[in-house]
Amino acid sequence: MQQIHNHKRIALIIPAGVLFLSAAANAVLVLGNNDTVNLGALMATGSDRKFIIGDKMFTFEYVTTPNFNIQQFDITAKILAPNQYGLNNIAFDLTGPFVDGGINDQTVQDMNLQYTVEVLEEFYNQGIRLCDTSLAFNGSSGGIGSFARVAETVFAVDTGQLLGNLNVFNNFGPPPTIQYSDAKDWCMEYGTDGYRAFQVNKNLKFFANTPGGFSSCSFVRQEFSQIPAPGALALLGVAGMLGARRRR
Repeated sequence: MQQIHNHKRIALIIPAGVLFLSAAANAVLVLGNNDTVNLGALMATGSDRKFIIGDKMFTFEYVTTPNFNIQQFDITAKILAPNQYGLNNIAFDLTGPFVDGGINDQTVQDMNLQYTVEVLEEFYNQGIRLCDTSLAFNGSSGGIGSFARVAETVFAVDTGQLLGNLNVFNNFGPPPTIQYSDAKDWCMEYGTDGYRAFQVNKNLKFFANTPGGFSSCSFVRQEFSQIPAPGALALLGVAGMLGARRRR
């Protein structure tokens, strides 16, 4: 993990072995694959609450929780294998002890966070765009009425447009309902060629309802795909990779 100071520049490699550029930032954390930053430290007074993974800048605008100690949670960067365009998908894991704090207390343990993800300017100018948003977790629950849930709402930053919602859940029921991952391709849904930035509002809830029941989760993953804008393949050095846009 590195920190960029004023006037210091660092090379970013986005497609494996293809795209070599540099970006400047002001005291922003740069996280390599599997690098970690503590959530409490990121949100501390005086922090700019920003970090870079690959070609993406993340800004955590707020985290609120009446139940959890954010010092016990970490953000781990993920730079995933290249897609058909030679571009690495970018992700992060929010990890920590998401556990209901009491049985039969009728209190839902929750956390709310809002952040933006944006393509760094020089990469955006070269044709990198956002399209897909993916959500996954490993939530579990037991006991009638118990549940583990993560829901999020995604907006297009530049227009303020509400794009839609993603949900993952493990509801004990009865009947039990489980969905460990969800994904949306906003470009397909709205017929666009990609976005510069998203705002994500995320809500995490955990509730153990019965004696001997449980509700827990140890990681929540957020992933964003990389696509080239029309006409940008040659600029990105991946001309000839003309397969259809990756669909989930």
